[in-house]
Amino acid sequence: MAILGISGLADVEGFLREQFPQRMAGESRIVQGLDSAAALIHDGRIIAAAAQERFDRQKKSGAFPFDAIDYCLRTAGMSLEDLDAVCGNFDFGRYELIFREPIARDYFERCLSPRRIQGLLAARYGTGPDFTPIDHHLGHLHAALASAPFDHCLGVVMDAAGEIGSTSVYQVEGGSVRRLARYPIHKSLGIFYSLVTQFLGYAFNEDEYKVMGLASFGNPDRYAGFFASSILLGDAGQIDIPCLSLNEDFADRLFFTGSMRVIEQGLGFRGAEAPVEQKADVSAALQRRFTEAVFHICTHFADRTGARNLLLSGGCAENCMTAGALRDSGRFEHVYVAYASGDDGTALGAAAAHSFAMGRPVRIAGQMPFFGPAPRRETATAIAAARGLSVTAFPSEEQMLDAAAAEVARDGIVALCNGRMEYGARALGNRSLLALPSNAANKDRINLAIKKRQNYRPFAPAVTAEDAHRYFDLRPGESYPYMTMLTRLRPDYVDRLPAVAHVDGTARVQTVDAEHNPAFHRFLSSLGGLTGLPVVLNTSYNVNQQPIVCSEEEAIDTFLEMGIDALYMAGLRISR
Repeated sequence: MAILGISGLADVEGFLREQFPQRMAGESRIVQGLDSAAALIHDGRIIAAAAQERFDRQKKSGAFPFDAIDYCLRTAGMSLEDLDAVCGNFDFGRYELIFREPIARDYFERCLSPRRIQGLLAARYGTGPDFTPIDHHLGHLHAALASAPFDHCLGVVMDAAGEIGSTSVYQVEGGSVRRLARYPIHKSLGIFYSLVTQFLGYAFNEDEYKVMGLASFGNPDRYAGFFASSILLGDAGQIDIPCLSLNEDFADRLFFTGSMRVIEQGLGFRGAEAPVEQKADVSAALQRRFTEAVFHICTHFADRTGARNLLLSGGCAENCMTAGALRDSGRFEHVYVAYASGDDGTALGAAAAHSFAMGRPVRIAGQMPFFGPAPRRETATAIAAARGLSVTAFPSEEQMLDAAAAEVARDGIVALCNGRMEYGARALGNRSLLALPSNAANKDRINLAIKKRQNYRPFAPAVTAEDAHRYFDLRPGESYPYMTMLTRLRPDYVDRLPAVAHVDGTARVQTVDAEHNPAFHRFLSSLGGLTGLPVVLNTSYNVNQQPIVCSEEEAIDTFLEMGIDALYMAGLRISR
């Protein structure tokens, strides 16, 4: 059975800019349909998956994912008519009747309707299977279940909004998935977090990770009262966010105008113009209350079901501080966060949900999400030569990886563009920028000079899985291969690994094992043999505000823009 999953809607941004040009001035991200993507499953195996942004080079692209679909079909050697099903990541059709106002009706027909998506596909590809919409949160759930190390768990999906819900709670027992609760959009922790992000001068639905990073520098007590009254915790896992109920007409509900007014009045200052210390205090208070609310929901349903395994998905699951707090609480034996928790992951999730319903669950526990295009040596060589760059070819991949490790051991900063591109937001060794974690100066050098971003932003460490417990507060064998979990460095290594230690002594660690990520494990083992520490600073290979590189040309041009020491790609070392 061949199933194509799609994340994306029909030009929501274009419609809203046409209807609300003043409110959409600049780069407003308060829209559905961003992070569009495609994924193709064949007989329970993931053949290809990629986000549209990697092809059109628009970060968090909301364009319909034709380029990503083309890539998936090309990789599978199929046309649309060869497929058994095409599934989408929203099911607005079942809620068509709530779009009653004329502008809301137009919005539904032009952007959200399954008929509109079917028409787009037919116009581009001709004959194919009927379009099957999948409940948005169910897509998030199955995106995580596909790679989860267990199939009995409490599944909590939390994002800004699906069709009508913001948080969904599921009981998963092998071949059975049962929804226990759904929280409406006016109780959305994700939207509230994003509105405070926007209040602080950052981008809604894009810069929340900046607020999370800033939280460690702040005093959470200064604004604790405001956030305690903004996010109310009730009985039986209930929450209330009063300000989200203060939006009256269709436009106000889209842009949360009334909610934003309450936040501005309650905090009492102009957030975008505030000093960074004040922003840090707001961030710290927000982060603490957000974590308390998530913990409130998860523990209630865990107590109700007796679940010891917790699965998190949806955009809020990318908050690694909260995920780490849940892990550290001791309430759960295992806390698992999907590698593609955002809406790009729901392309895979939609396909996996349909496959599950057909009796063919997708189970790829431990598999790395290397489902994108791979660079070609001949193409890379030709582009490098055209740019006047020096190229050294290696007889084997192992020799290239050993050479890259030796250069990093000499305190070089290199890019590794090797094998198929990662699916999801994290670079996991195939599209990575790498540096010594033992040199504290590398943090500022990469933040300010290379990636051109705020200097308070932390970097993640990658470490061989068998050694991770030596340097980080992990049990032997505890594995986080997708860089989704926050943990603490062991006290003896905070000063020895300063470039990856956040101000509070934490790090978002990636454990790398030889079976599932052999190339990156080879690099780390080689580095460890030279430095005594099989740990590297690993950040995504892209400059600020651009997607991770995809093509050979992008990899080489990004190398030239960054000013790093070398690019290792497709068995080559490329340098100036």
